[in-house]
Amino acid sequence: MGLLASILAAFVTPALFFGGACAAAIPIIIHLLARRRFRRIRWAAIEFLVDAEKRNRRRIRMEEWVLLALRCAAVVLICLALARPFFSPRGMAFAFGDAQRTERVFVLDDSFSMGYRPESESVFDRGKRAVRRLLEVVRREAPQDTVTLIRMTAVDNPVETGKYLDDAQASELLERLNALAPSQRTAGPRAVIEGVAELLANDPGIVNAAVYVISDFQRHDWAPTRPEKDGSDEEGILAPLAEWAGSGRALRPILVNVGEEGAANTAVTDLQVQARQLVAGNSAVLRATLANHGDAPVENIEVEISVGQFAAAAKRVPTLAGRKTASLDLEVEFPRPGSEEVSVRVPLDALPIDNVRYLAPEITSAIRILVVNGEPAADSYGDEMTLLATALRPEGEVFSGNELTIVDELEFEETNLAEYHVVILANVYRPGPRAVQAVERFVQRGGGVIIFLGDQVDADAYNAELYRGGEGPLPAEIGEIAGTDEGAHLVISDRLHPALRGVSAEGDPLGLGRVAFLRYFACVPFGMGAVEGPVDDGHLGESVSAAARRPARTVARFDDADENPAIIERRFGRGRVLLITTSADKEWHYWPDHPTFLPVMMELVSHVARPADVGGRYIVGTPIELDVDPALFEADVSVRTPAYPAEREFTVTAAPAADGRGHAVTWEHTDAAGVYRFVLKRREGGDVVRLAAVNVDPRESDLSTVDADELRRSLGPVPFEYVRGVEDLFRGPSDARSEFWRSFVLAAACLLMVEQFLAWRWGRRR
Repeated sequence: MGLLASILAAFVTPALFFGGACAAAIPIIIHLLARRRFRRIRWAAIEFLVDAEKRNRRRIRMEEWVLLALRCAAVVLICLALARPFFSPRGMAFAFGDAQRTERVFVLDDSFSMGYRPESESVFDRGKRAVRRLLEVVRREAPQDTVTLIRMTAVDNPVETGKYLDDAQASELLERLNALAPSQRTAGPRAVIEGVAELLANDPGIVNAAVYVISDFQRHDWAPTRPEKDGSDEEGILAPLAEWAGSGRALRPILVNVGEEGAANTAVTDLQVQARQLVAGNSAVLRATLANHGDAPVENIEVEISVGQFAAAAKRVPTLAGRKTASLDLEVEFPRPGSEEVSVRVPLDALPIDNVRYLAPEITSAIRILVVNGEPAADSYGDEMTLLATALRPEGEVFSGNELTIVDELEFEETNLAEYHVVILANVYRPGPRAVQAVERFVQRGGGVIIFLGDQVDADAYNAELYRGGEGPLPAEIGEIAGTDEGAHLVISDRLHPALRGVSAEGDPLGLGRVAFLRYFACVPFGMGAVEGPVDDGHLGESVSAAARRPARTVARFDDADENPAIIERRFGRGRVLLITTSADKEWHYWPDHPTFLPVMMELVSHVARPADVGGRYIVGTPIELDVDPALFEADVSVRTPAYPAEREFTVTAAPAADGRGHAVTWEHTDAAGVYRFVLKRREGGDVVRLAAVNVDPRESDLSTVDADELRRSLGPVPFEYVRGVEDLFRGPSDARSEFWRSFVLAAACLLMVEQFLAWRWGRRR
């Protein structure tokens, strides 16, 4: 029976087999009933016939038993055919002594794209259904194998490892499987395969492994990175498993694609602040990016924006074409300073998690500007800063959003620049060593600096201390004073520059080009010389050292014979430095008398200001790091997740930061999108709440899948099996069973014909 159970794996309809086994008794019952119909009466006339019958009784009885056996066998074969038995290759291998234990590793994709629900069943539900069917097959055909279940987003924390599927453990595993839900994280397939290979390598007893990957196989994760149409990468995604199998081990990768073909999805993929600083009471523009990842256009998308507990007026996108993105500017006003929660939403669809995006900006009471006056005077009209200060902080009922602090060169040496967003040096003779270090550190950390030159400037000192052959923050090497009595005029090189596009319309309707500049310094911008064109904002992830070497760009120049630069900009570290090669007052030009002076100065300050703290642009699964000043706050910080108050409040302790500067708290459990609140306790009393926004990875919103050919190119040279859909899981060339019911039908027909022939032949002899 053990051998038969190994060879004969199962029946498609096993109830018919057991019914056939019972039906085999029908011919016997008929035979017995037929014998009971006759009553024996002894008669002397036929006694001699009885003697003759006794001589042939043994032969006749054997013939009857043969016919009875043929009839019973025919009934059993017919029922076997109806039960549709099949052979299992693994059962055959076991029968002939060629079966070893195989580790069955099920890798279930639980990234947030698997939550796509086109109908009543989500893609993740399909994946769980596929795992359940595979577990049933393993339990039936290979009970000696062990099973491991892994989620893609938590390879280092398996759901179950190395379990034999007896009744109790199978029930427990199915309960855990049924309780699983899609996460809000993403999972890189290469990292997942590396984790599986490490898990297999940690158990030296595993020599055979079957790895089932159940996923939606999104294109952005699984598509080949090499452009070749033929062949595959030697270092494909499955390379770690190939390395494990290269030491005499057997590997069988099976990929089960449960993704939705042609899935459509609309998502909010980005949300950014368009101003460097957000000032309470002033309006600001937030730019939301919407993406249509389906082929068909989406009509009338209503975009809602909320600030704190209040909803602003919604906007509508009439049409968003298929496979396109659109940016939408939303004007909002923040009523008070401090951290604020902002969210932008679009109507829910089959994948609701990416229909909202969060931001947590820090709202300031004003842009704090430190102005260093290099030529103070008792007469306000002779003072270097009077006209500039008036432009930046004009009198009137409407607040400009700027708060000015004016100091002289000596006070500048003692000022803490960390309290300011912008530093303006106006005709400063030569900054001292401490000031140079403070300015450089201020810009590297994101601050903005505007430098006006003038007749008091020591060009050699600036070049030696602030330029240093391009190593310092100064955008250009300062040369000699240039200019004529007739004056040169301003020509805008970058008409799209945020500070100048309002006055750079074609034809110069505001007349900025008619302003005469009598004196200015001839300067050579760092890097590529007088490079003109749009200012490069760099990259958020760029290191300070890399950004410090970025070339300067000429934003505006003069129309003199040498085309000397007028306004030069350079990114340095995380901040910006603007060099204006003329003076801030009317000593060298008449710009302050022109109506464009005020808006340009306001926009220049807004452009270079240290950017607002938007609460971090964290992706689900990445830790939040928050600086904590131990001189102001207690070490213990309370953390409230987006699920608060349903989820309890947690406490973390600040520790020295990894970069050695100050203290910080790190919160690693960012498993859900939303706004996390950190409550800091002041040493002098009271609480301060800081916010951090966590969003899902926008790349996961594109649900388009790869095909088998693309998978072959991206997975490398490792042979694998690919199945599209749960319904095809046990079909096609990878089928692990072979039905043979036709053989039973043929055998039953043959037996019945033999039985009829023998009955006729033997009946004639009698």
